Amino acid sequence: MFKLNVSKYRHTSGKVDKKELWFPDVNVSNSSAASTFVKANPKYVALNWQSNTGTIGLIPLKQFGKRKGDVFVIHAPNTLNDFEFNPFNDFQIAAASDATIRLFSFKEAIASGATSYSDALVTLSGHNKTVKVWDLESGQEKYSIEFDNAILSISWNYDGSLLVATGKDCKVRIIDPRSSTVLQTGEGHQGVKPSRCVWLGNSPYVVTVGFSKMRERQIFLWDSNDLSKVLKTIPLDSSTGIINPIYDQDAQLLFISGTGDSTIRLFDLNTQFTKEPAFQELSPVPSDTPAKGICALPKRALDVMEVEIDRLLKATPNNIIPITFSMARKSKSSFAEDLFPNTNSNKPTLSSNQWLEGETRVPNLMSLNPIDNPIEDQIDELTIREEPKKSTFFNDDNSNEASSSNDNDQQQEEKQQEQEQAKSTVNSGSSTPDNITRTGIVPKIVRTSKYRHIVGTPFQKSQFYTNLKVNPNTNKSIAVNSDYIAIPWIGIGGPLAIIPHAQVGRQITVPCIEIGSALTDFTLSDFDTSVVVTGSEDSHIKVFKVPEGGLPKTGKNYFTHELDLIGHNRKILSVDFHPTAQDVLISTGGDMVVKYWDLAANGAEKLSLNGFHGDAITSVSVNINGDRLLTSSKDKKMRIFDPRSNTLVSETITHSGVKGSKSIWLGQTNNIFSVGFTKQSEREYQLWDSRNLGQPLTSGLLDQLAGVITPYYDEDTSVVYLAGKGDGTIRMFEINDSEPYVHYLTQYTSGSPQVGLAQLNKHSVDVKKCEITRFYKATDNTVEPLQMTVPRNRPEFFQDDIFVPTRTNKPTLSSEEWFDGITREPEFVSICPQGMVNLSEAPPPPKKEEKVFVQEVVDNTPSREQQITGLYNRVMKQHSNNWEELERLRKASEGDDVVSDSEWD
Repeated sequence: MFKLNVSKYRHTSGKVDKKELWFPDVNVSNSSAASTFVKANPKYVALNWQSNTGTIGLIPLKQFGKRKGDVFVIHAPNTLNDFEFNPFNDFQIAAASDATIRLFSFKEAIASGATSYSDALVTLSGHNKTVKVWDLESGQEKYSIEFDNAILSISWNYDGSLLVATGKDCKVRIIDPRSSTVLQTGEGHQGVKPSRCVWLGNSPYVVTVGFSKMRERQIFLWDSNDLSKVLKTIPLDSSTGIINPIYDQDAQLLFISGTGDSTIRLFDLNTQFTKEPAFQELSPVPSDTPAKGICALPKRALDVMEVEIDRLLKATPNNIIPITFSMARKSKSSFAEDLFPNTNSNKPTLSSNQWLEGETRVPNLMSLNPIDNPIEDQIDELTIREEPKKSTFFNDDNSNEASSSNDNDQQQEEKQQEQEQAKSTVNSGSSTPDNITRTGIVPKIVRTSKYRHIVGTPFQKSQFYTNLKVNPNTNKSIAVNSDYIAIPWIGIGGPLAIIPHAQVGRQITVPCIEIGSALTDFTLSDFDTSVVVTGSEDSHIKVFKVPEGGLPKTGKNYFTHELDLIGHNRKILSVDFHPTAQDVLISTGGDMVVKYWDLAANGAEKLSLNGFHGDAITSVSVNINGDRLLTSSKDKKMRIFDPRSNTLVSETITHSGVKGSKSIWLGQTNNIFSVGFTKQSEREYQLWDSRNLGQPLTSGLLDQLAGVITPYYDEDTSVVYLAGKGDGTIRMFEINDSEPYVHYLTQYTSGSPQVGLAQLNKHSVDVKKCEITRFYKATDNTVEPLQMTVPRNRPEFFQDDIFVPTRTNKPTLSSEEWFDGITREPEFVSICPQGMVNLSEAPPPPKKEEKVFVQEVVDNTPSREQQITGLYNRVMKQHSNNWEELERLRKASEGDDVVSDSEWD
């Protein structure tokens, strides 16, 4: 019988917790030297706190929501690079600053009500090209291994006998620290940015994450017994954030998220059915906030009765955001033993002397079943009872095996009192948000939207356009209309490939338009789909007419142009058709001038907006009735023009970053949406009211990636799509009149980075599949059609609630009318296919047919054989001692002359 070889964790799904469960108003450091920003244990969240010196901020794990009072901080002199909680003592932490390590035990300081602490228990010194092992009982260095380059990350194996390390020399090493030897060496990630490593639990496998020579992020899988080759390579994307991988050895799940990422990717590394980890990617968790750092909560701090498989904490500049990974279960009344195996406990297996002398043991394990582990420490962590100071780093209440029986009895009695007090506190309840019982689910009214569940789905690979040579150095990397796809081609003379939509698959002979100079920008007309316009570095704008059926496949490029427009004195930056007027072309150049051309009048230059911009123009957009022009510029200003009167209507300073910003009009509203960079090189968005550009209506951070974002707007659904060059994701936001106006919906994620994106005209979408828009995504060698659909129950009807009347695909004005000053509102038409019934007019769905159960009439009259057998059994029961008589009766019953067949009728 067929058996589906899939992991039981394949349905793990992540979700950003409600804001009531966040840790708000934090002050995370922006130090570029720090490799760690957040850590957690079952009691506390530790943050790399914003300060002139190395400072760790501690927040009790149960103090989510709005805090009262100051955050408890630990001061470690110099810049804080890394820190880590003691896994065997919840009140001790190690902090690394430059070449110094300090150990802090902060239990007494918290109990005394102090708000800061700076007394180190132990201070150690080392340097970054050495792996050292210290005995914290004595504070002495025991083992040391020197390398020629800095070690970037280390990870212990399951029993603590070996280390895996990645170095600045791009090497991966397996180290036996007690013998100070390197057992294996391999060639790791060859990029210049740091790599990280993690040992995959109780297995011989190791994972490293880093960058290729082409600066693409990647995952390597290794066998620790043989680092001569990489077992598996998983390409990720071309983002720039350094990844710190997180591995759940109990569920065999790997979490991937880098600095500046807003999405957490999840891989199932189950080895139940495969020799090597499966690396099946599960659903990612998108959000609209980039991460500075991320960490996982220990298993013993999870809400297992809510089937919480993992909980990650994402540090942003101002918030700590919990992200819960759970599985759906029909009933949550019992502990899911199959999902929560015994996990590492908080009790050490060995003392320091035992380990240093060469002894090796696997970790102690504990059950996660709440029955086996009663809830402890539910009282406020800041009111913890003062206890005598412990003299060593490893000793605490959980590991002090040398205490007397009287002390143990006293501790047990005190623990029982604490538990009773905690239960009474929980049962009494509280009206304040600070005392919410954390289950991962907080009742809250959810904003309704028809577009909350937009699904991005690429076409089948047979419908891709492959074997392309896309030139990534133009201002635009793809353009589409209802008939053609235009792609800048790699080659001399600025070739531009024009591919008919129907010509899917592998491209063998690709005819190109050649303009004679380096191509800078291009566009296709929606009104006359055969018209192509190009801009080049020699400041020429050329207009081409594609012959019917496409460019001739003669093996030679197509040179015949209809018009050659000359007016700019620097290279062309952009060319765009006017969205409402026929044959009106808008161009911008390196001379910081915007020009309007009348193609119907032999390409005559009609308007020129000169002297308004202080730097290169990065985007242009026309409002819905075509009488206003919006521009963004590298001088950090956004401007609104009345082009026909050559008037600057208004302007404002937008994004403060040095990279270019872009802005678009939002359809029939008076609003403008812009995207750009902050001074800290974080990508951000802003929403503006065009009637008052004093301050944006709202703004928000996206991430810290380097690619310039282009916004796309669907005016029928009020959804903005954001796609950055080099990103593998497309974010979706809904814009409406309810604060905060810009509402994050979801995002489409893929493993291949895009060099460009083009949006198809609404008249060409497949409404029968509930496709609200379609994009064409260009990569280095492919074009991938991508559908954005809204799941619906009755797709056989036209979904007139989401497919509202849309702008006609015919021009509203001629070029002559527009240049004469005429303004006309656009016409709107329905895109309902002929014969399709509107959902609003559809009959109610048919009721499910009730099943009718007919009672089956069964004849229970015994057969002849049944009667004989019954008689025989009764006789045997009555005359069990008279065997001869029974035998005679049996033989008689088998005879044909005892009862005739006719007597049974």
